[in-house]
Order: sequence, then structure tokens, then C-alpha cells
Amino acid sequence: PSKRNNPYANSGMVVQVGPEDWEPLGFEGPLGGLLFQQAVEQACWREAGQTQAAPAQRLKDFVHGRPSRNLPKTSYLPGVVPARLDQVLPEVVSRSLREGFTTFGRKMKGFLHPEAVVIGPESRTSSPVRIPRTPDALVHPGLDGLYPTGEGGGYAGGILSAAMDGRRVARAAVEAMVARRG
Repeated sequence: PSKRNNPYANSGMVVQVGPEDWEPLGFEGPLGGLLFQQAVEQACWREAGQTQAAPAQRLKDFVHGRPSRNLPKTSYLPGVVPARLDQVLPEVVSRSLREGFTTFGRKMKGFLHPEAVVIGPESRTSSPVRIPRTPDALVHPGLDGLYPTGEGGGYAGGILSAAMDGRRVARAAVEAMVARRG
């Protein structure tokens, strides 16, 4: 367990992708997102030598689109392998990350530190499959009483977004129950 006395700090960056991003790349159908995710994971696995090591690039090199000659020590125990993550990741992902990192760098002094490393990918932030629901009642269009919500339903990617979605869906479910008893 961390006592917050570790020499390393970490953070996760999330990029939203949707059918408009993966379908042009040939990942279509109800499992298109899952196939896109699998392709990203496999490309990174190959880039890291088909091992449990992770491809990595210095943050500044990622932002500026250049290779990292070497990498500082990291806390990732299987190890890291220098790689052009900015080129291995799909362009839509690299572009969004680059823009986000640049914005963070302007707002948070020290974020674009010379020793900061991008290690990736962490591709399991939310379900790659989204269970359909109506836009207003938030109920499944074919199964009355089923309210897909949160990460499992494909509507959130973390604790806070799942809580916010759950609250919204709970309100919709209560309103539907009250209306039925009406």
C-alpha cells in the first residue's frame, strides 16, 4: 500500500473515442469498439517486443513528435521499452493526448517535466460496448424497466462519471415508477 512516500507520481489520461473514430478504420458493428481496443493493445504489445513490458515515451517527446533516446526509471514493474507511442496509438488518440498534455502544461507548472513518461496504453477505462437506452427516459428501448448505467452499461469511465450517470438514471427510474402509479 502506498504511504505517498514513493519517488514516483502517476496519473491516468483518458481520451474519448466513439464509432465516428473507429468505423473509418474498419472496426464496425456492435463490437467495433472492442475490436478497436484490441487492435490498439496488440499494436502496443508488438511495439514492446511481445512481452509484458509497456511501450513508453518521454512526455515532452510525445508532445513534440520525436523519439525518446532513453527513458528514466519508472515504477512499472514489468519494465518499459522506448517506443513512438505518438505513432503507435491511433492518430485520433495521439492528437487528443497531445492537445491535453499541452493544455495541462500551460496550466500546471512542471507537468511537462523532462523526466515525465507516457506509458501505455491503459485501455480498460470503460466498457467498449454500450447498452442502448432512450435519451429522455434512460431506459432500454426494448426492455422496459432495464436502465443501463455507469461503466458496465458503457456510459461512464470512472468513479465520478459513473456516480453522476447513476444519479441521473436513478432519477429517471423513480420518475417512471411514480408516473406508473400515478
